[in-house]
Amino acid sequence: MKIRKIVLVCNPSQPLAEQLARQLADFLHQKGLQSEILNDYRLLPQIPQADLCISLGGDGTALRCARQTAPLSIPLLAINCGSLGFLSACEAQEAQHYLEQVLAGNFHITQRVLLQGKILRHNTPAEENLLAFNDCVIKTTDPLAFSLRADWNGKELKHFYGDGVIISTPSGSTAYSLAAGGPILAPDLDAWVITPICPHSLTERPIILRADGQLNFEPLFRNQEEKVAVSFDGQHSYLLQPSEKVCLQRYPHKAQLIGPVPFDFFGRLRRKLEWGKRNA
Repeated sequence: MKIRKIVLVCNPSQPLAEQLARQLADFLHQKGLQSEILNDYRLLPQIPQADLCISLGGDGTALRCARQTAPLSIPLLAINCGSLGFLSACEAQEAQHYLEQVLAGNFHITQRVLLQGKILRHNTPAEENLLAFNDCVIKTTDPLAFSLRADWNGKELKHFYGDGVIISTPSGSTAYSLAAGGPILAPDLDAWVITPICPHSLTERPIILRADGQLNFEPLFRNQEEKVAVSFDGQHSYLLQPSEKVCLQRYPHKAQLIGPVPFDFFGRLRRKLEWGKRNA
């Protein structure tokens, strides 16, 4: 991969991210490379000629950039300036050294599938092209269980009854889905996980499905007081009205996340999430 122009997207609420963006821009200038700093990830589509995107912030900044860079086929290098940084390739203090490795061609790209959703509305245009890198969550807004009808490729899957469901990508399997009891999936798998949230059944279990089909969900309201919302990556939420449906399928473009060589997903689980740690 030939790198000539780099766009750096920083979280403006984090002073460290802005400071680091300027330092990396100076470093790239000394290397004879073009760079541009953005404080708004939504401007990324205006720079389609970029060869590399660097996000500087936490996982939220990386999520936003991943959704924007996927249709542009721009690889994303996430640098952690936040707390957990599970999606990040390196920490802020390692940024320049790691960027040197990337410019030298010493990196690995993991292709990550995304969810694409739409909401079929009544008497109003559908909400379309709703993207999720991690997950789509359909959940009650009040502490009341509700029923959710689901079908897979036109065939009834089941009725979920509880607080809702999480439909997760492999990347998102280590996020909300994991906290709700879902399995961990290797990030390069082509699959979805449906994880029930507080189900009213002792037999309710998560299910893994191939990502090449379509999932439809329809909440079944008992009265006008019930309220259900759907959210994408926890960053964009929409209320659902009776008989409105959420339709999900695989997005045709994949996000390209840059990581170290060799890429050690299980090592990251151990470091970041203390996976497999035993109490003394």
